Amino acid sequence: MLPQRPQRPLPCTFHTPGDSPRVSRWVHFSGLPCPRAHVFKALALAVVIALPAEALAAPAEGPTLAKEDTMRTDVSTVLVKAPRVTLEEILDRVARGEARRDSLMRDQSFTATLRVMRDTESKKAPVLFAESVSKVYKKKPDKLRTVELRHYEEKPDKGDHGDNEDLNADFSPSMGEEIVNFAFRPANRKSFKFTIEDRKLLGDHLLYTLAFEPRSALAVFEPSGRVWVDTKDFVIVRQEIEFRQSPVPLVLKDIKHLVVERARAGDFWVMSRVLMRMELTIPIPKFGRAFDFALALSDYTVNTDLPDSLFAGTDRQGRVRRSSKKGS
Repeated sequence: MLPQRPQRPLPCTFHTPGDSPRVSRWVHFSGLPCPRAHVFKALALAVVIALPAEALAAPAEGPTLAKEDTMRTDVSTVLVKAPRVTLEEILDRVARGEARRDSLMRDQSFTATLRVMRDTESKKAPVLFAESVSKVYKKKPDKLRTVELRHYEEKPDKGDHGDNEDLNADFSPSMGEEIVNFAFRPANRKSFKFTIEDRKLLGDHLLYTLAFEPRSALAVFEPSGRVWVDTKDFVIVRQEIEFRQSPVPLVLKDIKHLVVERARAGDFWVMSRVLMRMELTIPIPKFGRAFDFALALSDYTVNTDLPDSLFAGTDRQGRVRRSSKKGS
């Protein structure tokens, strides 16, 4: 049996009332067992108590961090209950908004730029096949005039003497822009099925994304797509169209994509761009099989009271008759 070591008094410090923080007194705990861990804790406590107050404060150099916990607020949850506009109400408002837009427009003029690019799906870069720029004037109920400003063809026909009707865009006197809202017209609405895809808040109004498709599974030639509706005026500002099968399969193998966009012209939404990519059933010499069709409409003026004399001597397509050209 090993001899026991004599127990020695263990030092410890404490402060008695009236003592300065710098002064420490020593007392002895004789006869009490003290494990080594307790010894280390007692020594650490002695050092902390013996340190002056200045040593415990934050150092003078360097930034001082502070945490403010007195500015906390709790916001209670507010439940807003309001009836959401139904799909039928949206469709009715779009029909009224498009009709209102059409009724308020008396006349308009714009610059139309038609561009056709060939070989759009080949490994080589697309080639400009034809470009035509025209000034178009419209006036209700049936007045139309189209003045060609510039025309270009990559390889014009030898027998062409300036007659470029085949490559010009044909416009109508109507300002309803049926290519944009054909599925939302009351007469056609029963032929399509509509769904709400998305709602986005833009400023002080919503932008709805509506999808539509033929109601009948047998209507394979009818288009489907989606539109974006601005609820400030409830008019269509963008449309994307797809075809399950080509509407003219003898000529067009596929219409891969069709996009119609509108832009603001004063207080009115007007058609600004039409983009379409098509593939022909049979390749045409000097043209190829796939091509892009782009129509840009710009420089709009609306309700400027165009005179009737501006439309004198024009045909149904708005072009000046040949007899009028010779007479002029």
